[in-house]
Amino acid sequence: MKSPVGRWFLSLRPYSFTASLIPVLLALPASLLREGYVLRWTVPVYTLAAVLFQSGTNVLNDYYDHLHGVDGPDDPDPTHAISRGYVTPRFMLLSGHLYFLLATGLGLIIAFAARRGPFFLAAGLAGALGAYLYTGRRISLKYLALGDLLVFLLMGPALVFLGVRAFSGVYRTYVLFLSLPPALLVTAILHGNNLRDMESDRAAGVRTLAGLMGPAAARRLFATLIALAYGTVPVLVATRVIPLTGVIAFLSAPLAVRLAGRVVATGDERLHTLVDLPRQTAKLHFLFSVLYIGGIALGPLAGLAW
Repeated sequence: MKSPVGRWFLSLRPYSFTASLIPVLLALPASLLREGYVLRWTVPVYTLAAVLFQSGTNVLNDYYDHLHGVDGPDDPDPTHAISRGYVTPRFMLLSGHLYFLLATGLGLIIAFAARRGPFFLAAGLAGALGAYLYTGRRISLKYLALGDLLVFLLMGPALVFLGVRAFSGVYRTYVLFLSLPPALLVTAILHGNNLRDMESDRAAGVRTLAGLMGPAAARRLFATLIALAYGTVPVLVATRVIPLTGVIAFLSAPLAVRLAGRVVATGDERLHTLVDLPRQTAKLHFLFSVLYIGGIALGPLAGLAW
């Protein structure tokens, strides 16, 4: 039996924290090396706010999936804390709302104390609302097949774009393109989860993009998301959105090929065997992104134009 702290930590789905941490880390070299300025205290505050928003989204998603019968006692995912009996539904409901309140408070501190302006405030609150409505009692964007799009926007362009504004006080459109490769991979994490859970989601009346597409097309989309993440890197280099050293991210390609190949080769009747697919995709997202960010940071230090 896990300790109370261990059960609480598991309820956050910590393996997925790369989804919120990577965009924050990506905003740092853009702010420091290209814009030349970072308001230091905003970095830990913005980082904590991003992780708290993701924690709240994860926890409330677990709660409402349990409430709507999506996750039951036979759920194969070991990270679903309620179905495993690690925490109570009431704990998840209360703690999920607490994380959202704390994250919103931190965002307000940046908006007003750092004077980041009304657009930063409005965009941040809109993003928070989108994350809150990912799954809910009455409105669940995830159940309307909008989860993939929402995750792509929030865990990619939005977090990086607002991160640069929080850190250096500027808005830059190149940041939106800079965020695309990791955003595509974080979308693959969710799509892989929905691909694996296609049958149980359909039985519970949940509509996801994977479910609407069908198994064969959903497997191809998973591989396409991974291919696009790598395919955009040379385009970004050619258009000088990132320095040449950004191609270091291709060192993670063997893992990507194995993962995509495994999914494409899995038959329709064996999708349930992809139990670890979300966690494996999260590992790929982490490895790719660390190399990608490291390569971007290395460029100016090596004297390459950016």
